Amino acid sequence: MKKKEETNITTVWQEYERGKNYNYQQQLYEKSKKNYDFYHGKQWEGIRLSGIQPITLNIIKSIVKYKVGVVKTNSYQIYFNSDTYENEEQRKKLQDICDMLNRYANRLWEKNKVNKIVRCCVDDACIDNEGIIYFYADPDEDSNNILCEQVDRTNIYYGNENDDDIQNQPYIIISFRRTVEEVKEEARQNGISEEEIELITEDQDIEEQSGRDLRTTEIVPMCLVLLKLYKKDGKIWAKKCTKLATVMKDTCLEISLYPVAHILWERVKGSARGQGEVEYLIPNQIEINKTATRRALVVKMVAFPKLVANTKYIKNAKALNKVGTTIEVNELNADDVNKVVNYLKPTAISSDAYNLQKELEEDTQSLAGAGDTVTGNVDPTQASGKAILAVQQASQQPINQQVEYYKDFIEDIARIWFEMLKVNSVKGITLVHEQKDYANNVTIEEPYELTQKELKSYDFYIKIDVTPKSPFDKYAMEMSLENLLGAQKITFEEYVNALPEDATMPKAKLKEILKDREEKENIITQIQKQGNALDAAMQQVMTEQEMQNQENTGVTPQEANMVNSMNNDTSNAIQQGQTQ
Repeated sequence: MKKKEETNITTVWQEYERGKNYNYQQQLYEKSKKNYDFYHGKQWEGIRLSGIQPITLNIIKSIVKYKVGVVKTNSYQIYFNSDTYENEEQRKKLQDICDMLNRYANRLWEKNKVNKIVRCCVDDACIDNEGIIYFYADPDEDSNNILCEQVDRTNIYYGNENDDDIQNQPYIIISFRRTVEEVKEEARQNGISEEEIELITEDQDIEEQSGRDLRTTEIVPMCLVLLKLYKKDGKIWAKKCTKLATVMKDTCLEISLYPVAHILWERVKGSARGQGEVEYLIPNQIEINKTATRRALVVKMVAFPKLVANTKYIKNAKALNKVGTTIEVNELNADDVNKVVNYLKPTAISSDAYNLQKELEEDTQSLAGAGDTVTGNVDPTQASGKAILAVQQASQQPINQQVEYYKDFIEDIARIWFEMLKVNSVKGITLVHEQKDYANNVTIEEPYELTQKELKSYDFYIKIDVTPKSPFDKYAMEMSLENLLGAQKITFEEYVNALPEDATMPKAKLKEILKDREEKENIITQIQKQGNALDAAMQQVMTEQEMQNQENTGVTPQEANMVNSMNNDTSNAIQQGQTQ
């Protein structure tokens, strides 16, 4: 039976076995587990200690958190742009479409919580060399949505382990742990025969899975599923298998890019996996913990006074360990008590052990680029936002390379998105076109249907816009805007529009205030318009009535004006006389 089973093993599983063997040779699974254990503080695994409470001073986590925090403070925005226009009319049309695609991409980004997964990938890259994300089309046929999933480093296998460019790989295999029923249902939807579906059974292939210590007991039957992505005729093809059964036959995805992106913390020549932060900090971390534990043991043994007693002369020897209890002695003089009960003086401890521990901690953090000086500890109450920002930017120079890798990572994601969007939008996509109505001072949103043919015909250049998002960046920006407002260089409306969406100032409330003002001003304007129109109508009626009266009396308008002028002069003269 076993021999027959081996002959029925799928080709994808055989390729997976070759990749697994290579990873075992490189100790990838062991190193990965060790990296995460040390990051999470499990730093005494496998050590047997008797009577000693080990001490853990986890400097690895503080270094990782600082560096990852610096990278994550950089917020990126996907912008679609086009430099392929031929005339001004085409440029305007392409720019409008790019603006609509930007809003569409941002909605997808928020809807699928891509930002959360991207940040987790940055954590993985720093701790375990590589952070990976995989994209796939929403199973809903009427949806253009693009879903994503984070992949552990231990669950991906490259056809060329010496090239860190994913798009150059001959093939990629990703392993997933799924329930047996879920896999069988997927196979049925893909038209696989019931005979082959019966070969999809529960397995215990968990040794290579991340967090395998917690997978020893699975609540429901589960199995390992392999997804193979490969290139053929310039297109990406996919095939999905278990050990003995095909779940999805060879299918062309119609895209030219692998739907997989990864971020390496530090590139290593000849390696597709790169190098993380934790692995080479582990020896120093072990020595720091050992030194701290030895110091604690020495202090426990010799740094406190020890009671010495000759119990031969003491009636209640148990009272020696109790506080406030009388000690009864047998026929001793007061002068002889000190000979029976006394204390050994504490031994002076050399400071060399403490100095070694502190030196190891400080040098490790400093060489890792995360020491106190580098982190730029500044009291925010004693410095301006710009001064704090300058200190931070100077301290973050050693991590600029990782920030650039982070930017490249998101740019790769944007390219994959656009590639998948062109293929999946068979029925087109509905975008939102925004147009400013300056007459009424409102923004009008209109639906815009973009067909798949139009989308494929456009060749967009994807740009990643960098937006600083640290608290001190925000503080410096808002202070600059407030200074411009105070100097009357900008209006209050311009100030509110310039504030970032996540500003400390309540931008949404300020917008509501502006909206209330606009509504009140519009009401006043309408009333004034109606009043002016009424005045004009009344003036017109009075003019027409006056002209009709003049026609009836036979007096010309010029003569009427002369009479009115004489009457006014006479009235003025009478008033002056009365005054005198």
